[in-house]
Amino acid sequence: MKEGWEYKMLGEIASEMYRGSGIRRDQVTKEGTPCVRYGEIYTTYNISFDTCASYTNKANITSPKYFEHGDLLFAITGESVEDIGKTIAYLGYEKCLCGGDIICMKHHQNPKYLAYALSTPDAIRQKGIGKTKLKVVHTNAPALKAISIPLAPLSEQQSIVDYLDSAFAKIDAMKANAEKALNEAKALFQASLKEMLEPKEGWEEKKVGDVAEIKGGKRLPKGEKLLSEPTNHMYIRVADFNEYGTVDLDDIQYISDKVYEQIKRYIIKKEDIYISIAGTIGKSGIVPEELDGANLTENACRLILSRELNQRFMYYMTISPEFIRQEMESTKISAQPKLALTRLADILIAFPSLSEQQSIVETLDSLKSKVDRLQANYDKISQECDALKQAILREVFE
Repeated sequence: MKEGWEYKMLGEIASEMYRGSGIRRDQVTKEGTPCVRYGEIYTTYNISFDTCASYTNKANITSPKYFEHGDLLFAITGESVEDIGKTIAYLGYEKCLCGGDIICMKHHQNPKYLAYALSTPDAIRQKGIGKTKLKVVHTNAPALKAISIPLAPLSEQQSIVDYLDSAFAKIDAMKANAEKALNEAKALFQASLKEMLEPKEGWEEKKVGDVAEIKGGKRLPKGEKLLSEPTNHMYIRVADFNEYGTVDLDDIQYISDKVYEQIKRYIIKKEDIYISIAGTIGKSGIVPEELDGANLTENACRLILSRELNQRFMYYMTISPEFIRQEMESTKISAQPKLALTRLADILIAFPSLSEQQSIVETLDSLKSKVDRLQANYDKISQECDALKQAILREVFE
């Protein structure tokens, strides 16, 4: 412990802590009273902010609760133990509405100093004490009040904030540069995809159902559950499909031999293309060798291609803007959007000779390879930047 510092619990530091009042998504407007909803603490803000991204009509809010300059906001509902209780400091001067599932804390310290102190590995550990990793994780004011943080003298807090702001800005610039390069590569790939797959003179036009056999997946038998422990049988869900249709093998779930025997007709082969047809419509990919023989969810289907089509050409066709547009137009809009297999079969595609398909594939493969490399680089830099920030916080506050 540094000289003059002391550990204090938030309950000792806070002059007041209270919960916000619910603001529904459909109550968010483009103008009105500025507000923060709890989800925005995770997606929109980090450490501090001075302007709200959302507004609402305060007349529609039951028992409105406000936050003001210097207040801390805690998200008390989240998707993981590691993220629960994320803390941000408000540095603006407008009086703003505090949404539900947010705890507002008033105090007499430097607000940004507290936000940094509550982002340290030790503070994050304390926020997760006693929390269970379920679909939704909750915390509350009593639990937050019990968190202990190192408190520097008020006269030192601003210099600590200035140091951390400077260090974090340099780290954020590294991450932003990597993200910029990635986004530029993605934009070039999308532009090339659109241009190269637009129908040209001499191309043949057919329906998907005329050039591919479409096979649906299968839901689990009633009463059966997916297994996290590996078995001989993988079960692929739409949630496993990443951008551009790759599958995160680390999150794959499994089924028992008994379940496999009941749904073994609904597997995917490495020659196939799979497409999501419910929920997130239109995610597609080529079945990698590792997933050959895996079972497929009822929310997806596979295309067994005729010899007229190059597999990778058809894959690029399924992620092209025109194909996706037709998918959206054919989707039944409901609480759970659904693309019927018969509607998928009616989607029109145009394609050249196999030799020209291969030439197009080689160009798009090269562009996509660059995107993949830059994505891997961005992911690596993001992890390194996050780790560096945590190391700096440890150095300052421990």
